[in-house]
Amino acid sequence: MIGLAIEAATEHVEILVRGAQGETLAAEVEEVGHGHTRRLTPLVALALARARVRPAELGWVAADLGPGSFTGVRVGLATAEALALASGAAVLGASSLAALALASGASGALVVPLVPAGRRDVYAGFFRADRRGTVSLLAAPRVGTTAEILAAVAEALPLLGRAAVRFVGPGAAREQALLEAAHPGSTTPGVRFGGLSADDLAHAARSGLGPRAGLPGTAEGMRPMYVRPAQAEERVRHRVTAADPVTLRPMAPTDLPAIAQVEREVFSDPWPESFFLGEITRPHVHAFVAESGGALAGYSVAWLAAGTGHLGNLAVLPGHRRRGIARRLLTHLMADATAQGCEGIALEVRVSNFAAQGLYRAHGFRLAGLRRGYYRDTGEDALVMAWHATSGSGLGDAVPDSTET
Repeated sequence: MIGLAIEAATEHVEILVRGAQGETLAAEVEEVGHGHTRRLTPLVALALARARVRPAELGWVAADLGPGSFTGVRVGLATAEALALASGAAVLGASSLAALALASGASGALVVPLVPAGRRDVYAGFFRADRRGTVSLLAAPRVGTTAEILAAVAEALPLLGRAAVRFVGPGAAREQALLEAAHPGSTTPGVRFGGLSADDLAHAARSGLGPRAGLPGTAEGMRPMYVRPAQAEERVRHRVTAADPVTLRPMAPTDLPAIAQVEREVFSDPWPESFFLGEITRPHVHAFVAESGGALAGYSVAWLAAGTGHLGNLAVLPGHRRRGIARRLLTHLMADATAQGCEGIALEVRVSNFAAQGLYRAHGFRLAGLRRGYYRDTGEDALVMAWHATSGSGLGDAVPDSTET
């Protein structure tokens, strides 16, 4: 099946037309600067003309989902969707970080793809490559200075035992001196120092590896991965949050039919209603619901016995996300744990649940372990994250909502 890959997440743009046997029919490469809107369509048209392929012959079109340039990611995805609409082709996508990780050639290593993020910041992904070279997602991407990313690497490395570190991508080329000073040999051999590759994008987008490798699932639409939210979006979110009062109260048996319905709709491994019913009457169980306008908006269940508590479930209904509800539920739990003398709270979270990891991290949770192949539906790992009450952090930060733990 003939396909087209549009790599436009940075100023370095590549267009690849791939034949039915995987051969390259045409490729265009250009440093477009900030000219994605002006240059992308002509480059696609040129590549198709040189390959002697009509848009109607395309079976798939792949776009880089980011992170990278806001404009480049948006224009690249819009171009892919327009071509697919006109030709009937399937729209595929992969993040710039996953495409780099899968192309790293690393084994027995923490793989950290880096993409420039403006000024001196970089976008960083976190993947693990086993001894056979199989690459799996490890944790949510981050954005920050090289020093901040190196601190994140130091936090992640203990999860993998004696693994080496491999930095790849154009961000690694830019920050090579600092990276080598911290981890000698970590940037050698250089991988994609010259820019992101449409060939890597095509390989990742068509791999079918799904969330366990940091790629979209089969049921997901192609959504951009920005990592750093747009300022306009955040202003709107804060206005909505301020105008939407939320109340918390203990979970009651009458809440359970609605909660069980949410479980079946949202989670791949839902808790049955009978489980909730058996837990909410037990001592040391923290079970609360959040209401907005008198309707169920979210809920959480945790166990707060002596020592470290455990958060088992935190969910926000789809229509109520990004309104501060998960933050309210989590900070209420943390305050209750502190009042009951708990030393801290631990939890498991999917490696692909970036929003949840962001929520917990903003409230002082840090990486504490890895459960490999924990989720049976996708085969992906679970991160163990932990918060220590003695840290005194995380009880008042404003952060995005999550969907599950």
